[in-house]
Amino acid sequence: MRFASAAVFAALAVAAPAQTGLAGEPYTPAKLKPAETISPPAELLDMARRFLEAVQQGDGDLIDAAIAEKVTAIDGALELTVKRRKEVLGPYDRIEGMLVALANYIGGIYEQPADGGDATPFAIKAEREYIVASLTDGQSWGTDPMLKGAICTYAYRSFDAAAVGSLSEKLKTASSSFFYVDAPAAVLAEPKAGAAIVATLGTDRLYGLDYETDAPGRWIAVHLPEGGSGFINFDEVETQKPYAAGVCFSKGKDGKWVMSAQVSTSL
Repeated sequence: MRFASAAVFAALAVAAPAQTGLAGEPYTPAKLKPAETISPPAELLDMARRFLEAVQQGDGDLIDAAIAEKVTAIDGALELTVKRRKEVLGPYDRIEGMLVALANYIGGIYEQPADGGDATPFAIKAEREYIVASLTDGQSWGTDPMLKGAICTYAYRSFDAAAVGSLSEKLKTASSSFFYVDAPAAVLAEPKAGAAIVATLGTDRLYGLDYETDAPGRWIAVHLPEGGSGFINFDEVETQKPYAAGVCFSKGKDGKWVMSAQVSTSL
């Protein structure tokens, strides 16, 4: 699932009168590697379609046949300085065991029974919903450097975590506040339409948000590479985060495609 970050950023921003004449150190934005997208082969797309139908219908036998005996689970964090962790799940005697284990890698918690009873049905429901979302959210298929040879329902964008950590310290902002844009975006001198453009954000770079500078409503301040701060509006600029979420496929020993990995970012 693609992480458009406007909702997260807007929730953290403080709605208050804006301050102009802003201070801030110059910095060099961290580089973000382009996504390595892939056009999946026809047989994988056909398998994914049948897998999606099986998951939606709750067909345990077909789901079992479509998931590898051992599945690699990768979990990331909101803070970009935290390394993603990898774990191999399985094998399990029944597919239900695999689905329950994978439900711990959906980026959050799932509903629990009110009476404190068996949570298995809730875990399976949450995992099925995660797989469906991964296969239908419209991301470009691609690769992940932690999953050699796999084809994923997302394309991971790599970056230097140490460089982001250094910028986080320099700008005195959390590493989770860094973002990128898919297209060049204008940064304004004031948080209002028609204000002067003071900078343009480029692609393939990670920029830091400035939570110390107040901005009203849907506006938020951005640390400018040249120093100081400017403003963007979430209704005009789509901010993205280099997180990963989805499922990945590899060919099994029999040459057939199977779901071999699940990737999430814990919110």
